[in-house]
Amino acid sequence: MTIRTLKKSRFFRDVYKNARRLRHVQSVMFELTYRCNFKCPHCYVDVSPMAPKELTTGQVLSILDQMKAMGVWSVAFTGGEAMLRKDIFEILVHAKQCGFQTALLSNGYLIDATAARRLAAVNVNSVDITLNALTPSVFDRLTGQTDSLGKVRKAIDLLIKNGIRTRIKSTGMVENREELVRIGKLARKLNIIYNLDTEILPCRGGSSVAVEKCSLSPEEAERCRREVYPEMFGGQGRKPWPRRKRGKMFCCGVGRSSFSITPYGEMNFCLEIDYPAHDIQRYGVATCWEKIKREVDRLNEAPGFICKSCDLSAHCGMCPGRSYIESGSFNKCSEYFRKFAIQANTRRPTHGRKSGH
Repeated sequence: MTIRTLKKSRFFRDVYKNARRLRHVQSVMFELTYRCNFKCPHCYVDVSPMAPKELTTGQVLSILDQMKAMGVWSVAFTGGEAMLRKDIFEILVHAKQCGFQTALLSNGYLIDATAARRLAAVNVNSVDITLNALTPSVFDRLTGQTDSLGKVRKAIDLLIKNGIRTRIKSTGMVENREELVRIGKLARKLNIIYNLDTEILPCRGGSSVAVEKCSLSPEEAERCRREVYPEMFGGQGRKPWPRRKRGKMFCCGVGRSSFSITPYGEMNFCLEIDYPAHDIQRYGVATCWEKIKREVDRLNEAPGFICKSCDLSAHCGMCPGRSYIESGSFNKCSEYFRKFAIQANTRRPTHGRKSGH
């Protein structure tokens, strides 16, 4: 049995394609809190002691109403740990009343039998649970919480039992390198979707300690993907990065069909970066979205985009957000993606091509 993967129907593919073409917001990532009961070493969230107060229940619901008026289709609620919000079920109910497809991203620790039943009752469309190890001692070291694995595993079983579409995800790193294949086998056994990400993000506060301490090398990351997803690899090796038009800096949904919201009511390009932090409480969701679109247009039209002339681009998963958190500029080569592109390129004849930036 293979690991289940997402398969979008033609209808949803068309919805997504048209949303991007018309620059209509399709999906929003809504961070409800940066508080968390885990202390994962690879977490990129950095909570300043001087951080503003989180949005109130009424403010969150007002933002959801504004998103409904804009025709937003799906909302994923995340954190920190979103289940730490005492009003999480009120928020989920209101989101469903707005007609949104809803997802909850959680570490699972606080999802007991009662919470699982309530999640089923509010008809949440999916719940993503982070599962970074199956060995209790390794899991506890990663979460900083004693006896945490049992509660998370039970949460997964409870969600499935209650008929909730459940997905598990892991971040591949040095500490859990030997755990990932076992997690993949568990996903096969449970017949649920499994998402493995081998990218460790720098902390939003600027620290790269987690990247240096936790990151797998390109070669190790490649081996992990091969072992976890053997069905994705043919006889000639890994499938290359999807070829994207490099004439523009942003090839994703940023400024076209998606944005993110912080617990303080700031609209950003995406979850990875605290930029541009437009104040929704002051300007409203629709106005902030227009500001985002104009800024993305300005960046896309700026001269001198470095990826246009890079000979590694066919092998690169370039992300301007990653460049921004590494260097403070969207238009600089990401060292992280450059390493992976070089590694991918070494497995193919170069025919005298340049080595990149």
